[in-house]
Amino acid sequence: MKITFACFCRFWFLLALAGLISMLPFSKIVISISEMVLSAAWALQRFDVAGLGQLLKRDSRLKSALMILPYGLFFVFKSIAAGFRDLYRNKPALVFLSLYLLHIAGLVFTTDFDYAMKDLRTKAPIFLIPLFLGTSKPLGRKWFDAYLFLFLLALIIGTLMYSWKIYSVKYIDIRDVSRNVSHIILGLELALGLFIMAWFIFRKEFPAWSKVLFLLISSWFIVYILYSRSFTGLAVFAVTVMILLPILVFRQKRPGLKVLLAIVMTFVTASAFLYTRGIIKEYYTVHPVDMNRLDSLTSRGNPYMHIRSGYMTENGNYVYLYCQFGELKEEWNKRSRISFDSNGINGEKITYTLLRFLTSKNLRKDADGVDSLSPAEIRAIERGVPNYLFLYNLGMKSRIYELLWGYEMYKHTGDPTGYTLMQRLEFWKASLGIIRGNWLTGVGTGDMNEAFQQQYVKMNSKLPPGQRWRSHNQFLSIFVGFGLFGFLWFLFSLFYPAFKLRGFTDYFFLVFMIIAILSMMMEDTLESQMGVTFITFFYCFFLFGRKEYDRI
Repeated sequence: MKITFACFCRFWFLLALAGLISMLPFSKIVISISEMVLSAAWALQRFDVAGLGQLLKRDSRLKSALMILPYGLFFVFKSIAAGFRDLYRNKPALVFLSLYLLHIAGLVFTTDFDYAMKDLRTKAPIFLIPLFLGTSKPLGRKWFDAYLFLFLLALIIGTLMYSWKIYSVKYIDIRDVSRNVSHIILGLELALGLFIMAWFIFRKEFPAWSKVLFLLISSWFIVYILYSRSFTGLAVFAVTVMILLPILVFRQKRPGLKVLLAIVMTFVTASAFLYTRGIIKEYYTVHPVDMNRLDSLTSRGNPYMHIRSGYMTENGNYVYLYCQFGELKEEWNKRSRISFDSNGINGEKITYTLLRFLTSKNLRKDADGVDSLSPAEIRAIERGVPNYLFLYNLGMKSRIYELLWGYEMYKHTGDPTGYTLMQRLEFWKASLGIIRGNWLTGVGTGDMNEAFQQQYVKMNSKLPPGQRWRSHNQFLSIFVGFGLFGFLWFLFSLFYPAFKLRGFTDYFFLVFMIIAILSMMMEDTLESQMGVTFITFFYCFFLFGRKEYDRI
């Protein structure tokens, strides 16, 4: 087989594509390198080697040597121009790429150009990936499957690495486990991986042993999501299942399979509801205490403090009953390297964390309570673990407990600090406040940070300065930045290509879009390099990057 220059460029294009998809669970740096290689390979794919040779042959050797660089650059620019002409003919890809042009247009209303330039660099994949995949030769079935397998392999390796880190180092903040990729983005990738394997399991051409293997891998992904307490990953997966199953039932022509899918849908929905309701009921079940018969002295003869009006409970036990702070301080300082009056590793007061942890075990807050703690539990309290369930039960129960605790604290104090869901409500409140004052044009590409800081001051927000973040909702974020017309164009550029190419009748694209939209409702998914790369790559890969669709 003769290897041409075009084949050579295509090889590097496919290799860079493999580097990009395999590094989504791992590395920003390798993804950036892959994008640069993709850029070079794409720019040279249409390079007219024969035309360059003919030009050089017409000239003398000296002139050819002097002109090879100018001629070469001319043909490179000619190749790039041909690529943009191909993009112009691919209207859906061009419309999606216009999301990046929207951010450029937002410079008109920007005063902070330093941040605007940083934002444009971060979102460069929105320009590059639809340009590359929308104008290059689409992948056949074998290549498409091979890239999906590579993505699944990367997820397997990544989850094994991260689970070992969780086990060996005992991370409490999951964000510290995978520093190069957000735990939220990893959860979205795992959710997508589960649906990819579900499709392979039902593909007839795969042998039985491979389907068993896919089932085992799927089980491992679910175990990891639970083990790492990836609430976003589990919630997105569960909601996607509940949205997808009715669609499959509606479109299914075989009566038997339609009934089976309807049963599965009912079972999954009921199980999720009953499981969540059971945890909520358990959380709000308070162990009865006779307030008139409380012990007044510790085993060492010191008086207890009982705050009977305290509303806070931990695992059904009142936090501010049986407190003897003198004994707590003395015994804690004997056993811990962090002072009782200091902050723990996570920034929370040791005093507060210790009270909650002892209460969660139904221990009294005195010397005997601290003395009964194991060395591992002492280390956990130092890291900010407030409940023993969070240490020994890394499943979703502890995550739901955290959300409920945050809700109760916000309800009684009005302070959302440190509580994920309540902080999001504060972010959304700030976003709506900015939108009311800038609903037509938005604040511009680079001024969103400053606009949010000003809005938090207006609101007299109780969030500390270090946690006064942006929308954590991509739709609100777009509205804040670009106003009403920018928001409408964002929706158009997101959905028009899919409707034009009937993407919502394709299994992979439909699943991905449900995941993407759900993520954008809870996160600024397009505001980080890994998030924007994940969304943009799979959007273009499933919609523009292959020859045939998997219609459902």
